[in-house]
Amino acid sequence: MTLFLKKHRNILTFLGVTLVALTLSACGSSGIDLSGAAGAPTETASANPTEEVAPVEILPTPIPLATGKIIFASNREGGQSDLYMASPDGTEVVRLTTDAAVDGSNAPRLSPDGTKIAFTSTINNNTDIYVLDIASGIISRVTDAQEKDSSPSWSPNGQQIAFESFRDGNLEIYLVSVDGSNPTRLTNDPAGDSNPVWSPVSNDIVFSSNRFGNSDLFLLSPNGAVSTLTTNPAPDNNPAWSPDGNFIAFASFSADLSIICIIGRDGLNQLCITPIPDQYSAPAWSPDGQWLALNNQTSIQLFSTNGDGNIIQLSQPGIEPRGVPAWSPDGLRLVFQAQSGGDMEIYHALIPTNEFTRVSTITGYDGEPVWSPR
Repeated sequence: MTLFLKKHRNILTFLGVTLVALTLSACGSSGIDLSGAAGAPTETASANPTEEVAPVEILPTPIPLATGKIIFASNREGGQSDLYMASPDGTEVVRLTTDAAVDGSNAPRLSPDGTKIAFTSTINNNTDIYVLDIASGIISRVTDAQEKDSSPSWSPNGQQIAFESFRDGNLEIYLVSVDGSNPTRLTNDPAGDSNPVWSPVSNDIVFSSNRFGNSDLFLLSPNGAVSTLTTNPAPDNNPAWSPDGNFIAFASFSADLSIICIIGRDGLNQLCITPIPDQYSAPAWSPDGQWLALNNQTSIQLFSTNGDGNIIQLSQPGIEPRGVPAWSPDGLRLVFQAQSGGDMEIYHALIPTNEFTRVSTITGYDGEPVWSPR
């Protein structure tokens, strides 16, 4: 037991310090203390993460079993990508679509209440957005333009979807009601506007654009006003809102490497939390806003969002994470795709113990997972 505690003391510290917050305060404060401003020199978290901590003597209350369902894309049957749903232990797998031709470059997006999935599908060389009702299996087509519609993002009330489209001859941001009615163009600029991400608590939408000749982040307010969030020399993309809607995490790129930064929704207080550039995935906030999960293709890393440099690393030999990790509803696990034994499979990791569970086992591409609470 002593060896176990010493080996996993950082993980156990995570559990002991944040278990209550993760399970009881999913909408609590992000705990971020930042300084600086967008466009100004960026403060970087300490390169000396994780101070020495005393070993935890006992584990807290028993860790609850994983609940909910894991939804992912797979080409396991006939080479065509479709959506599947699995129990967290992988013993039950249900095929959700049979001819959807799901575009694997756009992960399925879970609705705020966890009952529906928005996804893109390419049929007859036309990419549109569809919504799947998980309980009934009914699929509804949301967009039907001849041009490509992609990158769906749900409104907080689950009644609308923001997306990017070429339908007016230029890449712009649009929204549409979930039933396909009232398509509305939100941006109108000669530059390309893409990758909209709707705030979880308001009608603010963050998106990427090259309006200044370089990919930066912009904020679209409900009144139609567009404000600049970043003006960094490096391209900025992959925005992700904090659960309380006060901050946005994003990747700032240099060639194939990136650093992960956080900025306030007002464009102030930019802080980069990764000490050195790496092959980081897009960031994923924990339910309580205390951690950002990233994949660097060798491990899943959790960075503290308060800038103290604390890092938790999750890894197992022979498992090479890929794509964007997704949190379980209880905040104790992360699901992700990984290269293993020459195949792409779905795994999830239990954060307090670094225990990995393989969810998919059939040969083929299994990826783009999300974790539904239902």
